[in-house]
Amino acid sequence: MSDERIRILKMVEDRKITAEEGAKLLAALDSPAPDLNGRAHWLKVRVFERGSDKPKVRVTVPLSILKIAGRLGGKFHMMMPEEAKAQMEAKGIVLDAESFEDIERLFEQFAVNGQYKMVDVEDDESGQRVEVYVE
Repeated sequence: MSDERIRILKMVEDRKITAEEGAKLLAALDSPAPDLNGRAHWLKVRVFERGSDKPKVRVTVPLSILKIAGRLGGKFHMMMPEEAKAQMEAKGIVLDAESFEDIERLFEQFAVNGQYKMVDVEDDESGQRVEVYVE
């Protein structure tokens, strides 16, 4: 059983999400993203060593999982300690249902053109480069 499945089942067991929400997450893991006329389906993170074109680290996450997690995010906000919420809000970080809806809309906008590079950062000292994009 994959780590993702175990994490989802643990969240259901710990009552952090409902069984129905867990079932939706598990179903999203099983179903391939449909081809929607060049729309992006994946969030990809790649880390490269200096001078290398081959990634040292590759992370690929289905956008559908991120969208579902975004919908569940507002529920996680309700479980956060009030002190943690206050500290985050003091720094301009608000994790409520509305902010997660904004994130979902952002992914929808990124996904329209097939591939969109969100971040491309290079560390001058180490030479490592990190790319984050949707595809």
